[in-house]
Amino acid sequence: MKIIRLLALLSSALISTHAWSAPEYIADLDITSFDGTLLDANLFVPETPPPTEGYPTVIFTNSWALDKHQYHFQARALAEKGYLVLSYSTRGFGHSGGLVDVAGENSIADVSVLIDWLEANYSVGKLGMAGISYGGGISLLGAAHDARVNAVACLSGWADVVEALYPNETVNLVWGGLLVNTALRKEPELNQLWADLRSDQNLGQVIRFAAQRSAISYVDALNEHGTAVLLSNNFADYLFKPNSMVDLYSLLEGPKKLLLNPGTHAITEILAGNEGHIWSTSFRWFDHHLKGEHNGIDSEPKVDMTVRISNKLERYEDYPVTGDSTTWYLRPRFTLFNNGGMTGERYDGWRWTNTFHGGSDTFAGTGIPLLSDALEGFGIPVYTPMLAINGYYAIEYQSPIQWQTLRIRGVPRLEMWIEPSRETVQLNAHLYDVGPLGLGRLITHVPVTLRAGRAGEQQKIDVELFTTSYDVPAGHRVVLAIDTQGLIYQKPQDTAYRIRVPYSSSEVSSLTIPHL
Repeated sequence: MKIIRLLALLSSALISTHAWSAPEYIADLDITSFDGTLLDANLFVPETPPPTEGYPTVIFTNSWALDKHQYHFQARALAEKGYLVLSYSTRGFGHSGGLVDVAGENSIADVSVLIDWLEANYSVGKLGMAGISYGGGISLLGAAHDARVNAVACLSGWADVVEALYPNETVNLVWGGLLVNTALRKEPELNQLWADLRSDQNLGQVIRFAAQRSAISYVDALNEHGTAVLLSNNFADYLFKPNSMVDLYSLLEGPKKLLLNPGTHAITEILAGNEGHIWSTSFRWFDHHLKGEHNGIDSEPKVDMTVRISNKLERYEDYPVTGDSTTWYLRPRFTLFNNGGMTGERYDGWRWTNTFHGGSDTFAGTGIPLLSDALEGFGIPVYTPMLAINGYYAIEYQSPIQWQTLRIRGVPRLEMWIEPSRETVQLNAHLYDVGPLGLGRLITHVPVTLRAGRAGEQQKIDVELFTTSYDVPAGHRVVLAIDTQGLIYQKPQDTAYRIRVPYSSSEVSSLTIPHL
C-alpha cells in the first residue's frame, strides 16, 4: 500500500509539474496592421516568468496557401523550452485580411507591426523568424527591413525570385502556374505580371517586381544588422533552386549556416518531424542565437549536405565544398543512333557538325512534375532509359567509365557552341548517372532559352546546372543529354527549329564537374 501511495504521489507531482510548465495557448488573435488590415494569429506563452532580458521570441510565417496553424507542433515545442511564439497568416491567406502581394511592401510592413505588438504586450528578448517557402522568404526580407530580427531559419525559401520563375530566361510554367492559381485573394497585378512573363511582354517591369522581393537584393542590410541566417534548400527544388541560395550564403558576413538536402520544394521540411535534421538544427540555431545557449552550433562546420539517393549526411567547413573539378570536352557523334563522347582532351580533329531538332519532347527529363521530385527525398531516383532518347530531337555525350566513385559536389558548368536556326530556342541539359544496363539516374539539369538571339550564327552558351550532391558508382558513366523541351517549362511558341553543334579546334565545348 505504501508503494502504491508513493507512486500516486509521484504521478500527481509529475502531472502538476507538467501542467505548470505547459505554455498558455491563445488560439485566435486579430492584430491590426498599419493600414487597418486584420492579421490572424495565435500565440504560445511560456508559463515560466520571462527572464530579465525578456522571452526569446520566434515568429512563424506560413507557407504559400497555408495559414497560422502550419507550425503548431514546432511552436509548442519551442514554447515548452521557454520561447514566446507567435504564428500568423500572411495577408490574403487563412483568415487574415488584405490581398497577397508576394512579399511586397505591405507584407513586409506587417512583420514590423507584429514585432511592435509583441513588444507592447509581452517582455520580448532576442527575436527570430522562421518559415517554409513563402514564410522563409518573408522571414529573410523581414529581417533585412527590421533590425530587431536577430536570427532567421529560412527553409525552402528564396533568394532570387527572377531565378525562381524565369531561370535562364525560361518560364517556370508548372511552378509559376501553381503559385498564381492557388492564391485566391491576390493583388490584381499578379495575374497581369504572370501573363506578361508567359507572353514575353513588359519583362523589365516583371524583373523589377521580382528584384524588389528578392532577399539577395538586401544582403547589405542583413550584413549591417548582423542577422544570424540559417538557410535550407533542396536539390530537386525546381521552384526555388539552391543556386541563388548558395549565392546568398556566400555573400553573408554574419553568423550563417547552409543545409542542402534531397527532395523537392518544401516537402522535405514539411514531412520532417521536429527531431529531423532540418528542424532540430533550426531549434539549435535559435537556442544559441536567441537564448544564448552554448550548444556548439557556432563552432560546427557551416555546411550540412545530404547526398542525393543515399541520404548520407556530410559536413563541410564552408561552400563551395571542394576546389577540385574535372573538365570533359565534347566530341561529335557520327550517326543519330550513337552518342558523342566526353574526354579529358580538347577536340582537335576535323571540323564536324551535329544537328538535333525542336518539335518534340524526349525521354530525357525530370520525371513526373512535382511527384518525381518529391520521391527523390525518399531515395527514389528519376530513371530514364537512355536508349529510348530520340537522336533526332536530342543529343547525348558520354564520359569514360568511372573506375572509382565520382563524388559530385556543387555546380556543374556547361560551355557549348551552338548554331540555332531561330532567334528563340530552348535547350534542356540533363546530367545522368548511367549503369551497365543503360538506365540513367538524374543527377541534375538546367533549362536555357535564347530570346532574340542570332539565328544562323554560331554562338557559345555558358550555363550553370543546378547545384547537386551525387555519387556516381564505380563502373558507371556520366551522360549529358540535351533536348529542346521539358515538362515543367514553357516551350517556345515556334518549335520548328534545329540546333547545330559545331566542333573544331576553335569551337570547343566542355562540361566541368566539381567533385571531391
